[in-house]
Amino acid sequence: MLSTLRIRQIGVIDDAMLEFGPGFTALTGETGAGKTMIVTGLTMLLGDRLDRGRTRGSSTVDGTLALAGHEELSTSLDELGAEEDDGEVLVVRRVTRDGRSRAQIGGVPVPIGTLARLVGTAVTVHGQADQQRLRDLDAQREALDRFADAEIGPLLTRHREIWRERTALTEQVAELDGLLAERDRRGTALREALERIEASDPQVGEDDALRTELERLGNAEELRGGATQAALALVGDDDGPAAGSLLDVASESLGRAARTDTTLAPLVERLDAARIELSDISGELTRYAEDIDASPGRLDEANERLHELTVLVRDLGALLPGPDGPAEDVTALLETSRGAAVDLDRFEGAEQERATAATRLEAVQDELEETADALTAARTAAAERLAAAVQEELRHLEMPDAALRVDVTQRTHRSHGRDAVAILLAPHPGAEPLPVAQAASGGELSRVMLALEVALASSRSDRTAAPVFVFDEIDAGIGGRAALAVGQRLAQLARHAQVIVVTHLPQVAAHAGTHLQIVKSSTDGATSSTVETLERPGRIRELARMLAGDDASDLALAHAEELLEAASTVPVGRPSPRGAVG
Repeated sequence: MLSTLRIRQIGVIDDAMLEFGPGFTALTGETGAGKTMIVTGLTMLLGDRLDRGRTRGSSTVDGTLALAGHEELSTSLDELGAEEDDGEVLVVRRVTRDGRSRAQIGGVPVPIGTLARLVGTAVTVHGQADQQRLRDLDAQREALDRFADAEIGPLLTRHREIWRERTALTEQVAELDGLLAERDRRGTALREALERIEASDPQVGEDDALRTELERLGNAEELRGGATQAALALVGDDDGPAAGSLLDVASESLGRAARTDTTLAPLVERLDAARIELSDISGELTRYAEDIDASPGRLDEANERLHELTVLVRDLGALLPGPDGPAEDVTALLETSRGAAVDLDRFEGAEQERATAATRLEAVQDELEETADALTAARTAAAERLAAAVQEELRHLEMPDAALRVDVTQRTHRSHGRDAVAILLAPHPGAEPLPVAQAASGGELSRVMLALEVALASSRSDRTAAPVFVFDEIDAGIGGRAALAVGQRLAQLARHAQVIVVTHLPQVAAHAGTHLQIVKSSTDGATSSTVETLERPGRIRELARMLAGDDASDLALAHAEELLEAASTVPVGRPSPRGAVG
């Protein structure tokens, strides 16, 4: 339920607070008082744009929405992190004159699209040129589905589940077909490539290691001589002094001195450690020089292995490419070969997997056809009931000669079935049934839309999450008994939903449970409007004004009181006993 609406700086409205009743709320006022601005404010909460000419500085709309029964909306708001206050959420929309727009739900900033999607699940606005349900074929199908939700709902849910499974299976079969085609094209080559790699058994980084080794072997004589000479310089031989001999002299001299001055003892220890390290380095240099000549045939052997690996990379690099192109070394080739092995594993099971998927796809297609047939049958039966229900409502709305038909025809199969639903109207006997938006005049279209809403609302089994309907001058183009009938049916709709109506007809306003008047005033040449909640005396005066243009005429006041009294004998829409509507 929409509890309150506050509008600031929109058109002639400076600051107005509206408190809506739970059933039928009527909004009335003189021409130019700002009734349209109220609807404009409501549509802003649904994400609509605000005409720049109606923006005054910063235009703001605050709406309080009660969440009782709206479990899906409550869940979405909880995921969004929106704050609730005693089961209500504050929705704010602000538009500046330069076109900037901001929206918040429960204190959380949201995109305008999110605002429209969330609030739109609870509030529906109908304007004189905005009866989309009567123009859009998808919306008409959805209306029929809601009317017979008990019969159609489970079938529609099942159909969509099967549709999703069929879509997934179709994609899977197509993917497997591509895999099998690749197997036929590449499978043998991949298998032979992997067998060749396995036979060669290359190791990660082996080619780089061989190049390093070959560089060393190619300079063996020079390296051996350098290592040998360095070793001799460290430890020497019988022909001359070396670093080791000099360290021995230094260590012996310092050792004698340390016996006199013990502070030199640490230095003696360091000299002994240097002598040991120098001896170790000399030994390693000697072994290095000896190892170079240890395998005279190693140079040829290393060259042959490097050639083998180079040819392997050259031949298979393009066949087993990586993400950056053909493999250029052994390490990259080994990495890409792992992916090829995975592909081969998939190739091996692809044929059986495709056969299984194709068999299931065939069965799912049969299930889909059966469910679509059941949907069509359920919709066809429901279409007759909906047509009869709307026809009955039209009789109450002073259109007894109109003939309404709901046609269910075949179209391309989609996730909701293969049915197209069209509401056709023959407004008078002998007229050809046409799409309702084409066949009905402005006033008739409003009444057909109202009849449809009453029929849909009356069919709802869940009364705890009834919608909010906003009608902008639904009574345009009608009067007399038709106007009285519209008021009565709005009251009937308000038994199942919250109904907010902008009206200029007293016959309609008299049936409201809550009556709000938009009051216009002028100060220093500037016009502004506010909103007042009318009690019975105020309602009588406003109805008299609407009847005769004079709220002081005794005759008009008497007529207004009579009209209000007569309307009160028709049950006014109230929330169902099980919970608040909205």
